[in-house]
Amino acid sequence: MRHLKLLKEIIIVLVAIGIIAGGVYLALNYFAPGTIQQETVKPTTTPKKKQQIKLVAVGDSLTQGVGDDTKQGGYVGLIKTKLTEQQHVKTQTKNYGIAGETSTQINRRVQQNTDLQQDLKRADIITLSVGGNDVMAVLKQEMLDIDEAALSTARQKYTRHLTQLLQNVRHYNAQAPIFVFSIYNPFYVYFPKMTKMQTVVTDWNKASKTVIRQQHNSYFVDVSEQLSKGEKLTTAKHKAKKGKQKNALIFTTDNFHPNHSGYQVMADDLYRQLMQQKNKWLLDRKSS
Repeated sequence: MRHLKLLKEIIIVLVAIGIIAGGVYLALNYFAPGTIQQETVKPTTTPKKKQQIKLVAVGDSLTQGVGDDTKQGGYVGLIKTKLTEQQHVKTQTKNYGIAGETSTQINRRVQQNTDLQQDLKRADIITLSVGGNDVMAVLKQEMLDIDEAALSTARQKYTRHLTQLLQNVRHYNAQAPIFVFSIYNPFYVYFPKMTKMQTVVTDWNKASKTVIRQQHNSYFVDVSEQLSKGEKLTTAKHKAKKGKQKNALIFTTDNFHPNHSGYQVMADDLYRQLMQQKNKWLLDRKSS
């Protein structure tokens, strides 16, 4: 009987404690609703597409648009139109292309040109054409007698310059993706048996690709095959031209730079790369 009485008293005490605790909880919620913390789940938001983007193009004559007989600014003007029309985003471009410049000269501008530096800081996309003049400088020295050792030394020197250039560009913008165009062989269709020339271009591009892969958020846009061989002809008019000129993508006045169709190839290849990385430049992370 004594044990039964003790058990009864324990149950009464526990029930009383439960009633008191419940009363306190209800009172706090009623008189001071902020006292008891409630766990809230934040809804996840999808980043919105940017209303406006800025593309900064840096480089040599390919960025300047030399050879574009329509005077529309080469690939820079074409990619602006393509992004505006297909992505429905207002696109601003800044063109810092200067014909004839080597990697060293382009790098010097990045280090010294304050306007360029400010535009790099505000860029959503950065494009770069570099290397063609470095190759030509070596080939002019060697002429037809291409010395493998001299080319290897020049290529190693160029990779150091390209690394420095990419690092200096990245210094002014830690986030924007950088897209670097390959070089090409404009003489391929005229001198197809000059295999050494094509080997030089191929090796140069391989070295560039290796450097670019080692840099954060940087991508290689390979236009070498198309611009060298002139195979990508998009209209019947261009196909008709092929019978008159061996490479319908090269400017006939100098037989070196791309023409408008050649720059369209560059813009199309760049656009494909941009779409593969669109989350890195098209989405507004700040609004999410």
